[in-house]
Amino acid sequence: MTETTTPRPRHPITRGFLWLGSALVAFVGAFWLVTATADLALSAGLYGYPGTYKVSSCYDTDSSRKNSDYSCYGNFTPDGGYTQSVELEDTGHDYPDGYTFDVRQGDVPEESGRVQRTGVWGVAGELWQVGVAVVMLAWVAYMGIKPPPSKPDRSRNRSRRSRAADRVGLVILGGIAVGALSWVVSFVGTFVY
Repeated sequence: MTETTTPRPRHPITRGFLWLGSALVAFVGAFWLVTATADLALSAGLYGYPGTYKVSSCYDTDSSRKNSDYSCYGNFTPDGGYTQSVELEDTGHDYPDGYTFDVRQGDVPEESGRVQRTGVWGVAGELWQVGVAVVMLAWVAYMGIKPPPSKPDRSRNRSRRSRAADRVGLVILGGIAVGALSWVVSFVGTFVY
């Protein structure tokens, strides 16, 4: 006959650090989800003012030159409006001078505001961030929901807590799949524009 031992409870300081770390990850994930979802909605054309963006010049903002992180200066022309100078930050592309593409501006068109590329490349560029934020939040929820390890239950009836943790695990897998797929599409977009 084998003996099963119950796991020792964690030290209160360890539990405190785990709760604090989880709260920090949840806060960062929630903030990232809100901002990435707003940018995704703008790229998808759900709100904002449509127009075109013409690149004047792009520059690499990474001083180490190990990774390329491009920002661009150019002109945004809203449909039926006047041209305004706008900087695109963290574009991920070194667009050639004079290159134009469709964008949407989220702020009042008379003011210089946030501009996002629209279409497949714009949506893919924002969707991976939403996927990562969902994974972060779902992981924190999974860690809080999953039951602590105990002796194996030989019955087929699993607890509601275990079933809920399994569902949250599916959300994690879905977020990973969406994030990975959109990152691949964004990577392909660096060669296609």
